[in-house]
This record gives sequence, structure tokens and C-alpha cells, in this order.
Amino acid sequence: MENESDQFKKRFKSKKHCKKDIKKKLWKENKKKWELEAEEAKELLSRYDDIKPEDIETFADFPLCKKTQKGLQDAGYEQPTEIQKSSIGLALQGCDILGAAKTGSGKTLAFLIPMLECLFQDRWTAEDGLGVVIISPTRELAYQTFEVLYKIGKQHEFSAGLIIGGKDVEEEAAQICRTNIVVCTPGRLLQHLDTTPDFEGRNLKMLVLDEADRILDLGFKATMNAILEHIPVQRQTLLFSATQTKSVKDLARLSLQDPKYVAVHDHHEHSTPAQLEQSYIVCELHQKINILFSFIKAHRTKKILVFMATCKQVKYAFEVFCKLRPGTTVMALYGTLHQLRRVSIYQEFCKKPSAVLFATDIAARGLDFPEVHWVVQLDCPEDASTYIHRVGRTARYQENGESLLFLLPSEEYAMVKQLNDRKIPIQKIEVNPNKKMVIYRKLQSYCAQDPEIKESGKRSFVSYVKSVFLMKNKDVFDVSKLPLEEFAISLGLPFTPRVRFLEKRQKEQQKQLDRQDVSVNKGGGQGEIGNMSSADGEEKTSLPDVEVGRVKDWRKEKRRQELKEMKPASDEEDDDDLLVIKKENVFGINDDESAGEDDEVEALKETTAKKGKTLTKVAALKKLAKKERNTKVRFKNEDVGVKGSEDEEEEYEKGLDLKEAQEYMRKADEEDKKRFRERVKAKHKEERLKKKQAKQKKDEDEESGDEVGYCLVYLLL
Repeated sequence: MENESDQFKKRFKSKKHCKKDIKKKLWKENKKKWELEAEEAKELLSRYDDIKPEDIETFADFPLCKKTQKGLQDAGYEQPTEIQKSSIGLALQGCDILGAAKTGSGKTLAFLIPMLECLFQDRWTAEDGLGVVIISPTRELAYQTFEVLYKIGKQHEFSAGLIIGGKDVEEEAAQICRTNIVVCTPGRLLQHLDTTPDFEGRNLKMLVLDEADRILDLGFKATMNAILEHIPVQRQTLLFSATQTKSVKDLARLSLQDPKYVAVHDHHEHSTPAQLEQSYIVCELHQKINILFSFIKAHRTKKILVFMATCKQVKYAFEVFCKLRPGTTVMALYGTLHQLRRVSIYQEFCKKPSAVLFATDIAARGLDFPEVHWVVQLDCPEDASTYIHRVGRTARYQENGESLLFLLPSEEYAMVKQLNDRKIPIQKIEVNPNKKMVIYRKLQSYCAQDPEIKESGKRSFVSYVKSVFLMKNKDVFDVSKLPLEEFAISLGLPFTPRVRFLEKRQKEQQKQLDRQDVSVNKGGGQGEIGNMSSADGEEKTSLPDVEVGRVKDWRKEKRRQELKEMKPASDEEDDDDLLVIKKENVFGINDDESAGEDDEVEALKETTAKKGKTLTKVAALKKLAKKERNTKVRFKNEDVGVKGSEDEEEEYEKGLDLKEAQEYMRKADEEDKKRFRERVKAKHKEERLKKKQAKQKKDEDEESGDEVGYCLVYLLL
């Protein structure tokens, strides 16, 4: 009989042969699969030049690989939109594209499908590294793009990563090096390009900018310029947006090569979807929140998206509307929230059949909120492009929607003109006064009860005024026309908060006016300086000529002349006052001392008068006090009861020896540096000792583990 050790060896050999057979079989299958995919890619490549947009009816008509077709079918995408028909074929041919289409027209698939096909054609693997970068202006839009990519691309073997702010950087850095496709925001991408050692874009095949006009504007200019330095110039670039940029400077920065401009809606009569009904109302600033509350109460069963200018406004509106309880779910989405909280709010609002979402412009671009009935813009948008992106959150994919824009009387003319110039049909409507509710009394009570709400309201007030102040288009936004007191009352605040930057601006304006008054006709022409004639024909007194290189304020000069002409009042005139406060000798000053001081003052005035200068009594007193304050007092050794040598007295009179002091400071500095170096060395020595001990302990544990393992193997045999 065979012993147990021989039987074990036979079983081990049989298992070893089985593993080899399995590996060989898998290798053959992968090789066959690889060859089949290479043949498929070659066949598809030959059909790219024959793509005609007018012949495309379904996604199956495009020359796409089986994996992409399967992903589109599983996700429920069957018929392509106009922008998809026009741009996918050009992108497959390797062209750089500027894609412009209305909101809700399917621009995301227009760049995701060519991206997957590009990597499939090049037989991209995990070892090839980063192949495609998709940059979005907001985290929510990047998250949404990543979800669509996951749906249609899960049949492929490519690895993809979502790199956005608000997440752990180290965790991202550990995973980003193994990704083929990166969906990201500009700031976080640049951070990884600068700090993650193994992450680089040398092999990048395609760069995609979603909402390209927003990414290329001044807010992201420096970040984008730095990113472009990390990626190769020879690449394919796709730009998509509802309001596309045509700036030559922007396109030159991206190194586009003969880009194809695809604008499927340029021939349309309007820039916004035809099924979108748009209107605006004109109201005073302090009436906005009353009308908004009345509107929400009247549309409690609808899904409403409310846009505001700043995060602090959104936060305050959310807090007070939760207390007011308008009869529907109230939510808020703004930039200063934590990333996970932002994602959960976005997902929750998408699922709700009826709700109100207060949001800043982070929700204005690209986000797909299903079945939004109303888009309300409580604050005027920055420009017509921002308006288009905001209203694009409703009336998506051929569905109906409505929008309402709030305008101040000072904003109406210029803003409506901008919208008309951009082919945006909008009509003016009126508010029914019988349905309007007033809520400022309740807001006042909330602010009085809760100091946090009051502080939030103050921040909301200041942030709105600041946003108007910083707007570039001064034809629309004029901070000087805002009724600040009424606005503060409408927010429930007990007083108007202080706006420091407005106070600073008013002071600067006043200084400019004063300079203008001085500089007008300084040579003696018509104006305030020079000879001026009254309406009666009487000539006014001319002011002194202005010296070269100096500008004197004529008001001050005139006042100085009047003071010179005035005579000092006599004691009799002082006695004529009805109420006189008697001044007592509070400080106990001697008359003799004051008389002596007066003599000194008179003497000082006489000496200055001899030099041709006039000196007032106040100035003479100040000068005398200064003279006494600066008198050097020296104490001799006898005065303090200590006898010293003549050498010591001479040394004291000489003062501090500068060279000796410098030498003392130098030696002290050297000693301090020496002590510091010794402390650092001791600290490093201690750290090295700890590491050595930890390593020795680890080696001992491993040796003991090896011994145990050896014993177990021996027992098995």
C-alpha cells in the first residue's frame, strides 16, 4: 500500500495540472475574444465615413460595437435626438466638436457614446492608464454624468472613476491611477494632477467639456489653463453646452484642430423649448417673499424649483419656509452643504412627485430633474445665458413646463431687452392682489424668538446686496436703487443691517466729488474757483490764486479768512448768555504757576514772532509741553545713594556700546541654534529607535509564524 505522503503528492499534482488546464483554456478564450473584438473594431471603422445623420432612426443604425448597443438597450435608449444624430458620426470620425443644443436635448449621450467607441477601437486596457477625461462645472452634474456612463457602459471592461470635491482625497488617489475614464470637476482634477504621483495624462485620447461655456469663463480660467498643461495637445476634444462659446481665444487655449460646429437648433425660432411657457412679473424687492409664499401655497401639488442668487439666501428661505409650513415638502440645495448631503437632496427631489427646492445656480446647468412643473427665478439671472440654463430644468424631452421670472422695476427694461435679443419669448403678467399673502409679521416673530434665524436673515440680506453690487451689467443691476429698509423689514429683521462695502463705496464717491470740486477750472475759469458772477450781475469776491503743484480747498480758505476778520468776544457779551456753566479750578492749579506758564508762553510767542511766524496760544502750550517732555534727565550715583567710580560715570554717560551688544546677541543666537539642533537630533534618534524596535518585533512575529507553518506542513506530510 502507498503511504499517505504518496497519496498527497498525487492529489497535489492532479490539482496542479487542473489549474494549468483552466489557465490555458481561459487564455485561449480571451485570445479568441480579443481577436473577434479586433475584427469587429476593424469592420466598424470602415463604416464610419458612410454615416449620414438623415438616415439614422435608431441607435442600431450607428456603427457601434455590440457591448455599447447592449448597454443602450438595457438602459432604455432607442431613438437618438437631433444633437445625437448630428454629432456622434463626426465624433466617431475623430473630429473636434462644438455642440450646441437646447436644454434637455440629450447632449450627455452625444459625447458618452463616441468616448466608449474610441477606447474600444484602440483596444484600451487597464495597463494603458487614463484615456478619457470628462469635466463638469458642478459636482451634481458630474455625478449625473457618471450614473449615465455606468448604465450604458457596464458591458465594457473599462474602469471609470468619479473625482469630485467633498470626498477623501487619499482614497481617490489610491483608485484614480487605475481608471481609464475620469468624470470630474476642474478643481479636484487639477489637485490630483499636481499631487498624485502615479496619475498622469500622457496617453489621453479624448477631452470632454460638459457645459463648456461655464468651464471656459473667468471663474475656471486659471484652473483650466493649468489642466491643459498636464495633457497632450494631440487629442480629440468635444465641447457641449446649451449656450456654446465661439470665442477664438477659448478655442485657441484648447488647441482645437478644425472643429465642427454642431448647432441643431440655430434655425429654430426660439432658443428655448417650444413647449416651455415663459412669463415674468414686476414687483418691489420687499414684496418678493410675500408673492413667493403665495405662489407656493397656490401650487402645493406641483414640483417647483426656485432659484436664488446666493447660498445664504437659500439657507434663510429654507429655514423660514419650514416654519411657515406652506403645505408641501421644502428642500434646499446650495454649495456650502456637505457633498453627501447634496447628493441625497438631489436624489430625494428627483423621486418626489411634488416638492419645492430652493437652489443656487449649482442646479442651473445640466441637471436632469424629472417632471419639474415650474421654474421660479426669485432673483434676476446674471445674463440671458444663465436664464436659458435655469429654465432648462423644466420642459425636458418634449414634456411641458412653465417658468416665472421676478424682476424689479429697475431691472425690467434692460433684462427683457436681453431676452428678446436672444430669441426668448416671454410675456408680462400681473399678480392677483386678492391672492397675495403678507408674511413679514410671522418672520419678525421667528427672528425675535430664535437669534440664529435672525443672524441667518442678516447674512441673507447682506449677501443679496453684495451680489447685486458685484454684477457686471450695471444697466440691469443698480445697488443704489434698492430699498434696503423695506427689504430688511420684509425679511423680518428688526433693523437694517450694516453693509460695510456700501459705506466704503459712498465715502469713495464723496472723495471723488470733493476732488472734482477742487479741480474744476483751477486756473480761474468758470466754476466754483475763480471769479464768479451772481444772477443779479454782482461780481463775487475772487479767491486767491492756486499755487503750482498745490490745490487748496477754496471752502477752507474762505472760512480761514472769515475767522481772521472775527473779533474776540468781550466779557460783557459772555455775561449776556442765559445759562452759563461756572468753571471751577478742578485740577487745583496755582495762580502763580499759571501766571508763570503764561509768561513762558508769551516769551515763546515773541521769539517765534521775531522769526516772522505767528503762533497761537494753544500751539505755544503744545510746543512747551513737548519741550519739557523731551528733556533728558540723568541720575548720578550720589543721587541714588550708590558711590561709583569716575570710569563708571563716564561709561554711563557714553550710553550703550553697539558693537558689544551685537556680539552678545550673536553669541546668544548661536547658543539657541545649537540647543535647537540638539533637540531635533534627539527627536530623530528616538523615532529611529522606535522604528527599529517595531521592525525587530515584526521580524520576530514573522519568524514565529514561519515556524508554526513549517510544523503544520510537516504534520500533514
